[in-house]
Amino acid sequence: MTLSEYITSIKDPRVMEARELTSASGRSRLHKCLLEGPESIQWAMEAGLQIDHVFSSAGYERDRFYAQLREQHIPCYLTTEGILKKISDTSYLVPYLGVARLPDEHPATDSTGDFAIVLDHVQDHGNIGTIIRTASAFGIRDLVSTTSTLDIYYKKIVTASRGRVFEMRMQRYPSGTEAISALKQRGYQIIATSPYARDIQSLAPLQAKPVALIVGNETTGISDEILRSADIVVQIPMIGQVESLNVGVATGISLYELKFRMALTMLINYIRANIGREVNVTGKLILQAFETQIKRVSNLTGQQAILLMILICDQSMTLEQVTKDTGLSGDERTALLQPLFERGYIRYQNSNETSIVPTEDSQRIIAQLWSIVERAEQAVLMGFSEQEKAQFKDYMNRIQANCIRITSAGT
Repeated sequence: MTLSEYITSIKDPRVMEARELTSASGRSRLHKCLLEGPESIQWAMEAGLQIDHVFSSAGYERDRFYAQLREQHIPCYLTTEGILKKISDTSYLVPYLGVARLPDEHPATDSTGDFAIVLDHVQDHGNIGTIIRTASAFGIRDLVSTTSTLDIYYKKIVTASRGRVFEMRMQRYPSGTEAISALKQRGYQIIATSPYARDIQSLAPLQAKPVALIVGNETTGISDEILRSADIVVQIPMIGQVESLNVGVATGISLYELKFRMALTMLINYIRANIGREVNVTGKLILQAFETQIKRVSNLTGQQAILLMILICDQSMTLEQVTKDTGLSGDERTALLQPLFERGYIRYQNSNETSIVPTEDSQRIIAQLWSIVERAEQAVLMGFSEQEKAQFKDYMNRIQANCIRITSAGT
C-alpha cells in the first residue's frame, strides 16, 4: 500500500468505517475515533495515539501539514470535498479527517494517581472538555464516570479539552454507588460539593490519602446516594445573588483549593514522619542540602523553610522552642525571624511577644515548595530502597554522604 492514494467512492470500506465514527456507538464498537482538523490530529499524535490514516481534500497534498503526516509515515488518502463532508456529517468542509485508535480503558484494578475527578452524570460536552483541560493543567489524569455510557471522545469534548482528553485514564462504572465503592477500596477519600455543606473547601479537613472530587450534573447536581457516601462535603463560599457556578468554573476552583489543601496535609505528615527532630548528626547536612534546593526558587533560607514547616505542624512555638529547634538565640535568632515577620509569614501569638504562629501566607508558600521538598528528599535518599528508608537511623552515614554531594554540586 502506498502512503497516498485517491478515494472516489463513498462505499470504500475506509470511508464507511470513518462515517461510523461520528456516533458514540460506532466509536465504542470499533474502539476508534474521528479526528476533525489538523489540530485534533496533532493533539492525538502528541498523546501517542496510533493514527490509522488521514483523509484530505484534493489540493492539500502541497500543504505543510500533509507533508508532516507523510514524514510520520501515516497513510494519507486524497478524496473529494463531498466525501469529506459525508464522513464528518457536516455541511462545511473539514480539510483533514483522521482515524485514530483509542487508548485502552484504564483497568479498575490498576493503581492510579493521587487525585481523581468523578463525573456524576455531567452531560454538557463543553463542560466536560473544560473540566478535562483544567484537570490536565493540575497534573490530574484520572477520570471516573458514574455511568457506563459516557463517551469522552465526542468532537466537542476533544476541542474543548484542547486534546487533553487523549491523555486521560478513563474508568466507567454502571452507577455512582459502584464507582464510589471502588474508589474507597483503592484508598481514596471522597469529596463532594454542596451549597449547604458545613465545611468551606479551602479549610477541608483532608486526610493524607488520595482525593476523588465529585463533579455533579449541571441541573440536579450530585446525586443523593453519592452525597451520603462522601467522606467530606464542602461548599464554595460566594458573595451576592449567584445561586450556583457553572460546573466547569466550580471544578477549577475546587481543584485549586483541594490540591493546595492536599499538598499541605501531605506535607505536614511528611514533616512529622521524615524530618523529625530526632535527626541529630545529619541535621546540619540536611539543612545545607535543603538550602541549596530552596534558595533556587524562593527568598527563604533552608533554616527558615524548615522552621516554618515545624511551626505549621505545631501551629505555635515559643521563642524558647525556636532556640531549641534552631540552636540560635539572641541576635542570631532575631536575624532568622525578622525576615519572616516582614514578609508576613509569621506573627506573634499575643502581646507578650513570647510565641509565634504561622500565617496563611506561610502555609501557602510552604505548600508551593512541596515539590522542592520532594526533590530534595529524593536527592538525599538517592540509591536507597524502600526497606533502607524504613531503617533510616541505620544509614545516617550514607545520608551524610548524599547531603555533601548535593551541597558540593550547588557551589
